[in-house]
Amino acid sequence: MKFIKYCVLLSGIALLMGGCVSKTSNNNEAKEEYGHTLEDSIKSIEVEIDSCRSQVSLLSDQVGVWMRDFTNVSKPREAGSYLIMSSWVNRYPLTSTGLVARINDNGQFELIAALSGGTFEAVSVQAPEETAVSDNVPNDQALNYRANGLNTVLFTGEKADAIGELISDNELNPLTLSFIQGNGKVVKTWKISSEYAKMISYTWLLYSNKMALAKAQAKIPMLQEKIKILRIHHNGMTQDKTE
Repeated sequence: MKFIKYCVLLSGIALLMGGCVSKTSNNNEAKEEYGHTLEDSIKSIEVEIDSCRSQVSLLSDQVGVWMRDFTNVSKPREAGSYLIMSSWVNRYPLTSTGLVARINDNGQFELIAALSGGTFEAVSVQAPEETAVSDNVPNDQALNYRANGLNTVLFTGEKADAIGELISDNELNPLTLSFIQGNGKVVKTWKISSEYAKMISYTWLLYSNKMALAKAQAKIPMLQEKIKILRIHHNGMTQDKTE
């Protein structure tokens, strides 16, 4: 009877030891698999960094090409400097109805609309298949000012960007600019000629390329920091394994 109890006890110990070995083996396999996952993640991010660097190089070249057609203007009477297409330096500020694009010294895309003989607070641009509408900018003699029978309004932000992109995408299509009062009434429509469309399109393309370049440049150090964290974690696991 004692012998039987002894055999049962040994069997129980063997089962427990087997369970411990199985758990240890499973833990090691899980750690090894996780280590491979970390290595794969590091390699994937390294590929992404290389892609970003290639994009930065390409966009830098594109911005350099676009910049050849632009002039940085800084005048004592104006709040800040801005980039404007060189062929339009002497045609801005507007003295009659029209629409001009520029990039301010903060890197923002700006649209400046002018209406002769009327007042407005917003604009919309109609292309064959879509329309983009600006924000309302009430008369305040700052962004919406009136002088000598000319109402000039400066637009910026997401909706101004949308108008710039619309014009760029439809540069060769018929485009119409509508001047809108605060109550939503259209006071005048004006056909955007090819020279105006080209100027706005070129300005938008320079702006969008500059934005994409800044985004790609900012992404590289962020990805490098991710790799740094993953490597620290991976090295810690390697040290635990050797100890």
